[in-house]
Amino acid sequence: MPKRKPENKRIEVILLQSDKHLGEKFEIIKVKPIFARNVLLPKNIAVLGDANNKNKFAQKMAAAEVDRKKKAAGLDDLFVKLHNDGGITLVRKANAEGTLYAKVDENDIATAINEVYGTAIEPHYLKLKKKITALGNFTVPFLYKELKKDVAVKVEQDPEEAEKLAKHKSSKTAKAEPDEEVKVKKTRDEIAKEKEAAKQVKRAETIKRLKEKFKD
Repeated sequence: MPKRKPENKRIEVILLQSDKHLGEKFEIIKVKPIFARNVLLPKNIAVLGDANNKNKFAQKMAAAEVDRKKKAAGLDDLFVKLHNDGGITLVRKANAEGTLYAKVDENDIATAINEVYGTAIEPHYLKLKKKITALGNFTVPFLYKELKKDVAVKVEQDPEEAEKLAKHKSSKTAKAEPDEEVKVKKTRDEIAKEKEAAKQVKRAETIKRLKEKFKD
């Protein structure tokens, strides 16, 4: 088996503060030595996970582990409720084609869940590949440590916007309907025939009057 290059080896560090990209406070993680040396240690974000520091922070790490397990259990309960409720529903404004005027992201979904269920989940637990841009039903992955779930998200049209669009559509349809009083444009031949017919009628009436005038 080929040996790892020194730059690819990872070392353990103990986080002294939570970071959405790294982990939670007093959690042990593995990182590249250069990252620890140039970023985590100088900025006091973490300390080396050696025997001395593991012993020093043992109680705090144990308490943090208990908190993480409680958090995971609470999230399990939340997902039972979400499942029973058919997921979370967001009301947004969209155009006639169903395209949202403002995209929906992880913050919007997390805020909606927290408002409905009184929780405090963080947006970065939700793993949207791209922001939601249209009305409809979506499945959003949720990841917290070993806990992996899917959140059913439904984005519905805002009622006021739906009413506005319906009125606009009705107005356009009314304008598009043909006016019954609009006259049909006649061809030249039709006009000529009508004139000739009128002349014939007039000639016949004149002849009739003359016959009556000179009648014995």
